[in-house]
Amino acid sequence: MVIAARLLLALAVEKGGLVLTPAGALKRADVRHVFDRTEWPGYDRATTLATNKVINEHDAYGVLFTRIVLQAARLLRKRSGVLKASNAGKSMLAPEAAPALLAALFEATFWKVNLQDFDRNPLEFWPQHHMGVILWGLSVTAHGWSHAKDLMPACTIMETIGDPIAPDFPEFALTTRVLRPLSWLGLLESRRSEKWPDGGLDDDVRKGPLFDQLLRFEVELKGGGEPRH
Repeated sequence: MVIAARLLLALAVEKGGLVLTPAGALKRADVRHVFDRTEWPGYDRATTLATNKVINEHDAYGVLFTRIVLQAARLLRKRSGVLKASNAGKSMLAPEAAPALLAALFEATFWKVNLQDFDRNPLEFWPQHHMGVILWGLSVTAHGWSHAKDLMPACTIMETIGDPIAPDFPEFALTTRVLRPLSWLGLLESRRSEKWPDGGLDDDVRKGPLFDQLLRFEVELKGGGEPRH
């Protein structure tokens, strides 16, 4: 995701702005520029190319996601149908600015973007509204390869879901709104699950070295009989 962000920022600077389509999406040439140079866990480039004659922004989900996060981080600004790199965005192109860019993308992804907008899962905000708890939970449970189904009871607050829902909705939400974005940011590693070899939402994940380099936690547990989340 950092690579995709730098490509979009550099392209915006080079062109003096990225002209958007009437629907507000990136043009195909700009999408393809980033799509051809990036990899996205959970999405296979060959499959995307085989099923689409042309690659629009909504076909290249990682590119779409990065563009929206860059706007949320105010590194790209929309003016009269054109996306232009802000001064802060331009500063992120310096080689030494990669850690700052990662931090900005991380913060915007989980605290400035409504991740429900990217899926059709009816669970509103869950589990994004307790991301701090989830990240802490992952820091102590995701040392080895784990599946979302195993991480969910250990890292999320299930009691906040509320009304009865389809049993696969929470697992789907944890995958698409937490685990996959974290893998795109490089904090989690992912691999094809041995139990579910078809991949996609059934990938296994574990912490990468970047996770503990980026995040530190100060946790104070209160109460003896309450759930310790």
